[in-house]
Amino acid sequence: MINVLSWLFIMLAVVLTMRLVIQHREAVNFYITGIDAGFKGSEIRLLHRIAKAAHLEEPTSLYWSIPALNQGIAFILSDARNRHIENTPMVQEFLGKLYAYRTKVELDPRNSHSLKTTKGLMSGQRVRVVLTGAGVFTAKIIHAGRELIITTPMKNGQITIEGESWIGQTISVYLQRSGDAGYVFDTVVHNASSYNGTPCLFLEHTANLIRTQKRRSVRIACTIPAQLFLMDDTMGYYTLESKPGLKCMLEDISEDGSMIRVGGCGRKNIRIKIQYELVDRWIVMYGIIRAVEYNKNINQSRLHFECINLDPSSRNAILSYVYDILPQDKKDEIEAIQGAENDQQEELTNAGLSDESTIISDADLSGAGQTGETVSHEDHELIGEERTLSEAYQETLDELTVVD
Repeated sequence: MINVLSWLFIMLAVVLTMRLVIQHREAVNFYITGIDAGFKGSEIRLLHRIAKAAHLEEPTSLYWSIPALNQGIAFILSDARNRHIENTPMVQEFLGKLYAYRTKVELDPRNSHSLKTTKGLMSGQRVRVVLTGAGVFTAKIIHAGRELIITTPMKNGQITIEGESWIGQTISVYLQRSGDAGYVFDTVVHNASSYNGTPCLFLEHTANLIRTQKRRSVRIACTIPAQLFLMDDTMGYYTLESKPGLKCMLEDISEDGSMIRVGGCGRKNIRIKIQYELVDRWIVMYGIIRAVEYNKNINQSRLHFECINLDPSSRNAILSYVYDILPQDKKDEIEAIQGAENDQQEELTNAGLSDESTIISDADLSGAGQTGETVSHEDHELIGEERTLSEAYQETLDELTVVD
């Protein structure tokens, strides 16, 4: 009889445990992931509160994603501002803890490459999609779960390619993350359907992401004869020289410089002027040699030339030449990168932030301790499911100690 009761007790305990795990599997997964990642219990509790408060689609991204952590902090700060309690000592101390924790996460060696997989992308992230032969489209991430779900890509606000036609296609996705960098990745469209009533594409996740780099200009390879002059005080920046200069060859050009091949050993940090004929007009560029690659075997140098002065008409002529001979796939890539950067800048502008700032700035802490305003328990709605905002602040202050 005792053995039967013991067995029943064990089975009941197992069933109850399984039911609890199933009911709270998101929280269990969050805590297990945090433990595996080496976080302490107090840190896990703090991150979980932020994830619930900000309604993050992928809460575990807070363990390594600075933008996700920024989103959580932004929610707390916005909530406090809306309730006019942002300058209370309690809220300011709480924010100070969060900023210190964010710094700790950002400096952690595990986060040296911020975005490791597309599973860390946030819902609402705007992207540019390139489909070879069809051009560049705009879309938005809806969810990053088992698959990456994006809205059906559009051109000029219209769906020009229906969802079914995307299935099986390999696409390139470009995006710019606030507080991080630009990324591009290739993926395959698995399915096309709807998600919460929105027409969407379902993409395969990938860990093969490449950082894109902001460029001041588009540079293209060429073979253009030119003349090089060492600048002196008698020369004008835009004046076409009548006397012949040193013969050289331009190996690439852009509106802000060129790669110049010249005989002999070049010297960096010297001022020069180059002039050359491009299509049907002469171009004059003034600037500085920033670096030199000397090949002793052939006694030639490649000069990295940075243009400082260029008149508008010459700049337009260079841009026209560059874009006219640029391959279409390269044009699409440049358009996608620039579009992603514009998306980010537009979001920052709408939020009242500059491109250099993160979602939260240190200036938000300037009011710490300036007021003795108190927070009433009954004045505020719940944050998360059970705690008021003030209780969440105080509970975290009581439990959390940020490790330097």
